[in-house]
Amino acid sequence: MTLCPTTHCGQLMKPDSRAGYDAQTGLECLRCCRCGHRGMKAQHGLQLLFTGQREYVFSYGPSLSYLKVVLSAVALNRFRGQGLSPTQLAASVAEWALLMGQACGTVRPSGDLVLSRCYEYCERQAPKGAGVSSL
Repeated sequence: MTLCPTTHCGQLMKPDSRAGYDAQTGLECLRCCRCGHRGMKAQHGLQLLFTGQREYVFSYGPSLSYLKVVLSAVALNRFRGQGLSPTQLAASVAEWALLMGQACGTVRPSGDLVLSRCYEYCERQAPKGAGVSSL
């Protein structure tokens, strides 16, 4: 079950039949039926490659691309009491980045208004946690 990451939507996203699945990257394109937002998800999940300090590097599928999540002290403190470990929080941020269309590079959630959608998405993920496998 993948929820739309846009603010105040939260509807289920469904596979986008026009874009489909890209076997070279391992990413499936999704579309929200309510607001029309398009994003991606790793069909076989995210794999945590390594972590250091507050940096988490995830890969997905056969692609050589990766997402690096850098968590601030503000982000860690915000979710500490909600039952998300730092690794689960980083995985939720990486999932959010994919859903927002970012398939590689660095994601730095901070306290600014633009990334508040990231926090909203992570809060929705908190009760069930985030599934991540380690290599």
